[in-house]
Amino acid sequence: MREEDVRTLKAVLLYIIKNSGEDRRDVYSIVKTAYYAQQLHFVKWALPIYKDRISALPFGPVPSALYNVLRLSRGEEKERRFLRKEGLDIIADSIGFENESFFAKEDPDLACLSASDIESLDEAIEKVASMDFGKIVRDTHGTEWQRAYYHTQSKVMDNLNIAREGGADEAIIEYLKESLEWDEHFA
Repeated sequence: MREEDVRTLKAVLLYIIKNSGEDRRDVYSIVKTAYYAQQLHFVKWALPIYKDRISALPFGPVPSALYNVLRLSRGEEKERRFLRKEGLDIIADSIGFENESFFAKEDPDLACLSASDIESLDEAIEKVASMDFGKIVRDTHGTEWQRAYYHTQSKVMDNLNIAREGGADEAIIEYLKESLEWDEHFA
């Protein structure tokens, strides 16, 4: 992962933690907030907020690197070797964990987030705050989650299908496709 991508992912994670209610700083709420923020940004702006693969896990979609950072932050040291290789262990060191809740040890670097990123993050924070566990599960286990979970070995969800499920029209999908290909080609 590029240094810029690591800084952005760190800003996203710290922003979510700092701006979520105390009852929404658990691993499930944080990963779902990050998922919804990415989906909202795909739909509105045809661009990702952060670079990460979204995997279909039993309780729904999860940004993989972000989830592994949270696992390391809560004490699962076996993740450190992989995360150090990607430069992501520095993110885990900026987050604390106590009583099943995460806390930010520093402020997010808002220079890494655009106004549209923050708008999507705020909307996702509000969305997750208004939902209970069961509603989130029902809402996130759509067609794309089912395809990736039951029909692929890697469990990786497709960003274009995530955007479609969020309500993106085909013009947005085409632009998103081009921007993701561009980013992949020049990464």
